[in-house]
Amino acid sequence: MKELHYAAWKQESCDDGPGVRSVLFLQGCSKGCLGCHNAKTHDAGAGYSASVLELVQQAEMMCENKRITISGGEPLEQMEGLHSLVALLKDEGFEICVYTGWSIEQVPASLLQMIDYIKAGPFIASLRDTTLQYVGSSNQRMFRCVCGNLTEIPIGDASYTVSCA
Repeated sequence: MKELHYAAWKQESCDDGPGVRSVLFLQGCSKGCLGCHNAKTHDAGAGYSASVLELVQQAEMMCENKRITISGGEPLEQMEGLHSLVALLKDEGFEICVYTGWSIEQVPASLLQMIDYIKAGPFIASLRDTTLQYVGSSNQRMFRCVCGNLTEIPIGDASYTVSCA
């Protein structure tokens, strides 16, 4: 079974995709975007390793509402393991969001077929905007994925916003 390198889990977040969800931060990112808020996840040799099955078991415990965001680091740099993880999570009924610094055009269609949301685009420090929901810079885009078909979500759209209060 494939292994993935990961940095941490966050049990509840309202900032990492629609609704309250848990976040799995994968370890390793070669992009090194200036001003990245997750720079500690860049070193691929740091963090922890776990099999895909172990991470699914952890997700079952961490994600009480079965909503998960897979962030990083850069999840797509561990594509084979990510693909296996997403497939198993989907089989278990999870709603899946992936955060990537890759452009949407670089994301494999096979991954888009299995996920529900994706945030795509590199973080650009000069375009940083703290008023935007789910993204760090105004060039990044959020999409709803249904069977591989993408619909862009206008950042700040109230229909995708859930309060953590």
